[in-house]
Amino acid sequence: MIRINLLAAAGRAQKRSLLPVPQRGTFLGFVMLTVAILGVGAWWLELRRETSSLDTKIAKADTDLTRLKAAAKLVDRAIARKAELSEKVSLIDRLRAAQRGPVSLLSTVSRSLTDGLWLMEIKQQGSAVQMEGRASSLTAVTDFVEHLQNSGIFDRPVEIMTTSMETLDEYSVVRFAIKAQAAGTAAKEAAAAAAQPKKGN
Repeated sequence: MIRINLLAAAGRAQKRSLLPVPQRGTFLGFVMLTVAILGVGAWWLELRRETSSLDTKIAKADTDLTRLKAAAKLVDRAIARKAELSEKVSLIDRLRAAQRGPVSLLSTVSRSLTDGLWLMEIKQQGSAVQMEGRASSLTAVTDFVEHLQNSGIFDRPVEIMTTSMETLDEYSVVRFAIKAQAAGTAAKEAAAAAAQPKKGN
């Protein structure tokens, strides 16, 4: 005869089922809610991390921008200083160029002086130079004029405007006046005159 213990079988069946069927839906809903909360939390933490990273990048960009603005101001100051110095150098060059004319004139006149001749006055108006002086003889004056013509800084001819005899400390001397034009002036004036239209045309 076979005996079946139904109570033992019923106990084993109850042990296999962890949750009753009606509670399984609730548990599944709880699990899904927990997963959703964890997902939202992870997403929020990721957003916080990205926000923090962006804030750091923005702060660094602001610092770089401030540094670049300061550098731009320094560059602007350097450019302005360079322009100012360039203008000063240009002015110095112009002054040197302007000085070369009188220095060259005086140097040439000094080298051209002959024995027994001395100058009392030198006037320069534009390209015209006028000299007055005294000499012991007419020969000294003509030699001086020839030296000036051969110097290359005056156009030919260097003109003797006036000569006169006068007594100085019981000695007879020649008082003279000479007129000269800077080299190239005559050619420039001739070119300018040729370029002007003739009257009546």
